Amino acid sequence: MALRALIKADARKITDKVNVVHLYRAMIREVPRVLTIYDIDMPLKTARSAIAFHFRKHNFIKDERVTGILISKGYMELEETLMQWKQKTHLLRVLEPMELQKPADSELSYVDSVMIGKQFD
Repeated sequence: MALRALIKADARKITDKVNVVHLYRAMIREVPRVLTIYDIDMPLKTARSAIAFHFRKHNFIKDERVTGILISKGYMELEETLMQWKQKTHLLRVLEPMELQKPADSELSYVDSVMIGKQFD
């Protein structure tokens, strides 16, 4: 009995991984079209790395229910984007997240500067 439950749990994890990969490939496949539709002047590589960043951001989630919700939400976001129900600014928030932007030297705090090894006179 316990073995059957273990096998079912493994099967669910495998199907979740397959669904995540299918969603990721669908999004990556549509990036050139989305950049053209919304007239976004961004290299294809940068847009793809931003999408990969969002997938890696949720990499630690192990709960199947949460994973399923995120997969559904991802497909809804893709559909809304392709149906042009979003504005350019909505899309730029996804493609240029604050976490990926490097702050200017003037915006760095003293502690951040020390951490990256910047020398002060």
